[in-house]
Amino acid sequence: TSGTNAWLAEQSYAGPHLVLAEQQTAGRGRRGRSWHSPPGLNLYASVDWQFDCASSQLGPLGLVVALSLAAAIDRPDVGIKWPNDLVVDGQKLAGILIEASGELAGPVRAIIGMGCNVWMREGPRLDQPWTSLARLGWRGCRTDLATALMQQLDGDLRRFSEQGFAPFLPRYQALDVLDGASVRVEQAGRIRTGRARGVDLGGRLQCEIDGQLVALASGEVSVRRQ
Repeated sequence: TSGTNAWLAEQSYAGPHLVLAEQQTAGRGRRGRSWHSPPGLNLYASVDWQFDCASSQLGPLGLVVALSLAAAIDRPDVGIKWPNDLVVDGQKLAGILIEASGELAGPVRAIIGMGCNVWMREGPRLDQPWTSLARLGWRGCRTDLATALMQQLDGDLRRFSEQGFAPFLPRYQALDVLDGASVRVEQAGRIRTGRARGVDLGGRLQCEIDGQLVALASGEVSVRRQ
């Protein structure tokens, strides 16, 4: 398929649905970037979920999904880099792309795309370092990984729908690779440096800049660890 998100977007919503692909010919990441998707090597998945809340309450959704994917991978060296990456030693392992539609007050249909490098050992030159489970010595089965992800997402998304981000915050804090780090923030053409101070219940990055704590929302900034 061209992309699992695009395939789901062409379907009528009929309850929670997850699609897996062996290859994406036009895989996408955040901000229009391409997602390298060679056949038979990695995990390409999207889940279709409807939330009965206002769209403004879905800010932490990407962090919840990152936690679900990290739990499915189940490795102690995997961390989360705000707003949507799984990383190991500063190298990108997986990414998440969420596309939402619906009424501002709800309901909101969210199509949640997930890509994880599994067996990829060689690939194109990207704008940031990357790794894969194979490079890390993983010898598992992609089917088992997909099954674990579906089970984890089912429980986590239901809990997020009912209770919000609060129950997930301790899990996120344990995997937050930016917490306390000096970061470079690009926002509206302006570059500033600060220190990351975790996230709030709205999923916004708390960043100490010039002595003030600033909350940065996903989609507004590009963050690179210094």
